[in-house]
Amino acid sequence: MKEYLMLIRNNVEEEQEMSPEEMQKSIAEHTKWVSELIEKGHFKGGNPLMPEGKCIKGSSALITDGPFVELKESISGYYFLQAESLKQATEISKGCPSLKMDEATLEIREVIDVEKP
Repeated sequence: MKEYLMLIRNNVEEEQEMSPEEMQKSIAEHTKWVSELIEKGHFKGGNPLMPEGKCIKGSSALITDGPFVELKESISGYYFLQAESLKQATEISKGCPSLKMDEATLEIREVIDVEKP
């Protein structure tokens, strides 16, 4: 099986407006989905991300705050999935509970195994 990274991009404003109950429901849905992925052998890891961070750019290593709040979309978390192909990883990703948020976007990319010749 190959490894795929699934990035979750959510609408920052929509995420900030979630009530504590809505946030708990979302966490429960993700926990259930991960349990199903584990049972099928498609889960390798993943975590939510804090909204604050830093960006480093260019050869001068300029450090700025980021991601920037003026952005509409921000990466809120990631999963490492196990799948036979990009097509299968994409199909698996369709079950992600974040898609219930109207403006959530998932990006799925194969991880290059640099240890294999």
